[in-house]
Amino acid sequence: MGASPAALRNAALETGRPARRRSRKVKRFSQLIAPSVLATALAALVAVCAWAQAFDGVQSAPKPAGRGPVLVELFTSEGCPHCPEADALLEKLYTEQSVEGAQIIALEEHVDYWDRPAWVDHFSSPSFTNRQQSYADAMDLDSLYTPQMVVDGLVEMVGNNASRARSTISALGRAPLPAVRILATPAGTGEKDVPAGPRVRLEARGLAPESPADVFLVVGEDKLFSRVNGGRNAGESWPHSCIARTFHLAGKLPSGSRDLSLIVALDAPQAGWRVQNLRLIAFVQEEESRRILALGTAPLAGFLPAAGGAGQPAAARTAPPSRAVSKTVAASSNSLWTPDSSSARQDRQLAAAVRGEP
Repeated sequence: MGASPAALRNAALETGRPARRRSRKVKRFSQLIAPSVLATALAALVAVCAWAQAFDGVQSAPKPAGRGPVLVELFTSEGCPHCPEADALLEKLYTEQSVEGAQIIALEEHVDYWDRPAWVDHFSSPSFTNRQQSYADAMDLDSLYTPQMVVDGLVEMVGNNASRARSTISALGRAPLPAVRILATPAGTGEKDVPAGPRVRLEARGLAPESPADVFLVVGEDKLFSRVNGGRNAGESWPHSCIARTFHLAGKLPSGSRDLSLIVALDAPQAGWRVQNLRLIAFVQEEESRRILALGTAPLAGFLPAAGGAGQPAAARTAPPSRAVSKTVAASSNSLWTPDSSSARQDRQLAAAVRGEP
């Protein structure tokens, strides 16, 4: 029986990350070999999978048509001197969709350790820093850095490395993930403890995580443009692609669960968000390995009752976002946008001291 796309991704996982379950001392594969070798290895795995499927007969799933969805996360900051180049690369990859075999689903996540008391990144949050730290822990990285690109929770690289980004995204796109379907759900259907208002149902099949998994629902906004007034890039301006506006834990799956069906309630977008540029991104991610198990996206406007409003110009970018909750997390908000606090300011000052910056 031939290898499935899931088996291919498991093989890539074994070669693409340090596999903490074997040894914390094993370094991440992508750090030990040249980027070109990693790309060749992924491409070879894709070729083996395709050859095996050709002789698999009835047991094999049909070859997927078109492009496979790939989640491309960029950890970045308006204060990082090398991040504008990485932001521009993600913008190009996402808007052009020119990587063979892949549908790029992009997320810009702005960390807060470049912020300063007198100047703060428009889009930063300590929780994005925490998310980046979770990748560093799973991948046995020595420290956090920007710009960092993480593809399908599986492979990480410097965020402005265009050739490696393209080859990795293409290889993983040809081993497609199961889809997360984002479906409109009329009010009053499903769980009674889901708040009233617009809601969606998330559905996925054929997951079988090896460890418990998180279900995330993200609201991202395209076509944003920022002018930086402080930090290393003071006076510069550049566009952004699909910046994470909200990032919510919508539910959890126990290990071995094959199917997902979850209703999630949505609040109206905040002032300053342009509804026509907002997207929902839903994905399932293993807690331990951090690999992405299933992925889907859809325009948010189609799920809102008054989707025609364009909102106000994006000026109030630091306003708290709307909340998305489900019955799984109704008692606890998981918004990544948190108010500034003395501890957060102390963390930023400590980061500045470590970097030797004012």
